[in-house]
Amino acid sequence: MYAKLWANIETNMLFYRRNRLLVAAALFIVLVMCLTSIPAIVFTSKSQHLDLIKVVLNMVTSFGTIVTVGLGLMLVSQHIRDRSVKMIFTKPCLPEVWLLGSFLSAGLVAAVLFAGGLLIASVLFMVWSIPFQSGVLFIVVNEYFQAMSLMAFATFLSVVFHPVMALFVLLVLREGMFYWLKVMLAGGIKALGESGLAVLLKVVKFFVDAVYMIWPTFAPYSEKMMKLGNSLRGADADWMYLGLAAMYSIVLTAAFYFLTGYVLKKKRYV
Repeated sequence: MYAKLWANIETNMLFYRRNRLLVAAALFIVLVMCLTSIPAIVFTSKSQHLDLIKVVLNMVTSFGTIVTVGLGLMLVSQHIRDRSVKMIFTKPCLPEVWLLGSFLSAGLVAAVLFAGGLLIASVLFMVWSIPFQSGVLFIVVNEYFQAMSLMAFATFLSVVFHPVMALFVLLVLREGMFYWLKVMLAGGIKALGESGLAVLLKVVKFFVDAVYMIWPTFAPYSEKMMKLGNSLRGADADWMYLGLAAMYSIVLTAAFYFLTGYVLKKKRYV
């Protein structure tokens, strides 16, 4: 099993390197980051250096998240569309092993990207003679686990839907949108009183409430992380919440791994 798992990881790394769409998207994002950050680095005064580190760290972690989610959207769905998974599963290679290789390879790429963000921030601290703030490590670890759970969700969606539809779900159907709908529907019901339309809105609100309760969140304790993101000070870091957020992301990633494996085995090509 371990030999097959490692072979899958190596094959996936080769796929990432040769996939032109992934390479082009990564280069485009890097170009945008350079165009926005390099002028700021050159022309920013010393009093603004810490703010610039926050901006650069946010850009690098956002880049890591985008690439990680992109891997989740592309890898499994690509092999499903060209029917190569049938050949993989009949070698034999169990769907669970192949899928685990996909998750681990994406996790390795994400680890390199987020470690790069930590390295860049550390170099900027050193170059500008600013004491290193341990909150940076806190942020990078938190963002990494969030990216992994998002990648798992994206992989599941790409197996159930077309990648374009999966991307639409990721971008539009978010926890915040359902919360906004809850608030709007509650206001509409209160304004309409006991009319027939209010009854209809109550039915819709019941459905929205149910979806809101089961829809996964990918940024647990975001309010507690906000203060740390503004200061980067280790004193503002609550490592207990980081541990809880990491545990939540691991459980969520595992849940979508098993769901994706179940759907893969139910498809006709297996």
